[in-house]
Amino acid sequence: MGEGRGEYTSAMRVREIFLAALADPLRAAFAGLTDLAETLDAHLATARGAWPRVAVGDAAFITHLAGLFADDAGEAELRSVRSGDVYLALACALGDQAAIVEFERAYFDEIDRAAVRTRAGTDLAGEAKQNIRRILFVAESNRPAAAATFSGRGDLRGWIRVTATRELIRLLGRDKREIKIDDDALFDFLSPANDPELSYIRDLYRAECSDAFRTALDALSTKDRSLLRYQVLDGLTVDDIGAIHGIHRATAARWIASIRDRLLEHTRTEVQRRLGIATSEVDSILRLVHSRLDVSLERVLLPDSAG
Repeated sequence: MGEGRGEYTSAMRVREIFLAALADPLRAAFAGLTDLAETLDAHLATARGAWPRVAVGDAAFITHLAGLFADDAGEAELRSVRSGDVYLALACALGDQAAIVEFERAYFDEIDRAAVRTRAGTDLAGEAKQNIRRILFVAESNRPAAAATFSGRGDLRGWIRVTATRELIRLLGRDKREIKIDDDALFDFLSPANDPELSYIRDLYRAECSDAFRTALDALSTKDRSLLRYQVLDGLTVDDIGAIHGIHRATAARWIASIRDRLLEHTRTEVQRRLGIATSEVDSILRLVHSRLDVSLERVLLPDSAG
C-alpha cells in the first residue's frame, strides 16, 4: 500500500524504511532484531490510535523515529519510545493545524498550571503561550521547530511542563528578585496551633529560629535558590531539573540533597550561635524543621510580590 497521508504501509516495508534511515552502526544492531517489523508496526498503530484526527505519512514518521536514536541506542530504547507523543509532536512541527489544535487542547493546561505555581498572572501566562507556540511549532532560520526535537524518551506532558516553567521564569525575571521571608513564615508551617509542644517551641524560639533560617537561605547561591524553587514552587521532578540543566536525574537529585543539607546545617549553626544552647537542644528543634522542610520552603522561597 502507499505511504502517503493517512495510508498504511506493510510491516516489512516499514522495517526497510527504518533501517535505511539509521546510521551504519545502529543499522547493524537493529537489523538483528527478529521482531523489528512487528515492533515498528505496533508503534505506528499506537500513534494512529492515540491521535486518530492527526495524520503523518508512515514513511515520514518511521524515518523521523529512526533519527531520534543515539549511537548507543538498542532494543530497550526502541520498545520504550513514546510513539504516540512523537507522532503528535512531529505533525505539529510539520505545520499540521489539526495536530496543533490537538496538542494545545491536550497539553497547554500545563502552562496555566505553571503560571499558578510561579504566580505569573494571566497576562504573563498568555504571553508565555504565544512564545511557546512559536518555539514549538515554528521553524526559524537558526533552529527547527522544537516539537521536531522531542525524543519520546520522556513524557510529553512533563516536557511541556518544563518548557512552560522555564519560559515563565524567564518572563518573570525571578532570579533578579530579592527573596524576603516573614519573621513568622517558617513557624506558620512548623507549628500547628493545636500542637502544644510545637506551640511552646514557637513561643520560646520563634524569632531566633526564623532569623537563623532566613540567614541560611540568604547564604545560598542564586543557582541553589533557583534549584529549590524548581522543586518546591514549580513542582518539578529531579527528571525535569535534570532536563533543564542537561544532567542525569541522579546528579540533579544529589544537587538538591546537598542544598538542603547545607541549608539545614547552616540553620543549625545559626540557632546554636544565637541561643547559646546545647547541641542536643538545637538538634531537637531542627528535627521538627527537617520534618516539615518541604512545606516550609514553599512559603519562605516565595519572591517578594512587590519586587
